[in-house]
Amino acid sequence: MPPIKNVALLGADGQLGSAILHALLSAKYTVTVLKRHSSKSPDSYPAPVTVNRFPDDLEPHALASALQGQHALIASIKGSQTAIQQRLAEACLTSNVQRFIPADFGSCDSSTALTQDLVPLYKRKAELRAYLQDLTTRHPAFSWTSLVCGHFFDWSLEFVHLWPAEHRADILDDGETRFSMSTLSRVAEATVRILERPAETRNRMLFVQSFCVTQREIIAAYEAVMGREWEVVTFESGKFRDEQKAKAEAGDAGANEELVWYLGTVDADWRSREDFAMKLLGLEDEGLKEAVQKVVSGL
Repeated sequence: MPPIKNVALLGADGQLGSAILHALLSAKYTVTVLKRHSSKSPDSYPAPVTVNRFPDDLEPHALASALQGQHALIASIKGSQTAIQQRLAEACLTSNVQRFIPADFGSCDSSTALTQDLVPLYKRKAELRAYLQDLTTRHPAFSWTSLVCGHFFDWSLEFVHLWPAEHRADILDDGETRFSMSTLSRVAEATVRILERPAETRNRMLFVQSFCVTQREIIAAYEAVMGREWEVVTFESGKFRDEQKAKAEAGDAGANEELVWYLGTVDADWRSREDFAMKLLGLEDEGLKEAVQKVVSGL
């Protein structure tokens, strides 16, 4: 498989996308940022970066034209936008893009029956991977890699029920269940490592982490860094799951996010997964206290 040098990135202005852009440039890739014509975000990227725009309706020929000369495409958009990602994959075929990394970065293992039952979004992610795998069967030069990272450690802290400014947190049960989490920079680093190892990472869903910790350990780290005891509220996990599932089925969108928090806390220890890829990608765990210090310094 030829080396990957030219990389297109869709979603470079988001928090994860900007981290991926920084990692790509640090690794000396030639980066093209893709944007819709209607995008209002400024094209204020470092000098080596070029910008290609495409029509909002994702017209196939225009999208393929925007991808000409690229070896890989990374989608850092909403994971729910699976139809868009199918169109992107099809454009990759037309443009001879050899690797597609979909927006599968997530808190949960979308391949499990439990995850798909509780949060339908993850069933759509699994269907997207099946679609990509079918494309590789019919077009062997095309390939994909999904990256599952657990909850983001340093993004939307309230999503993981942490409120550092208020010195409080929620936990499930005794707060001693271990689960994998990743900083944005770790996800970006792992994305680059995938591009550096195209043969080993071809057509696989890989799991990475910054660390595998408990809620109690996270709270203790914050207390040590901030020098103040936190207020902790405990929820019984089974009751919490059932209540949020009922709300989600009644149309409460916020309940879906709560179910993702639940899944990413009680069923997200990636160390036991067959495709736990830390060794494959040459990654080592980060320090929890150091990660907390970075978060606190930005408050």
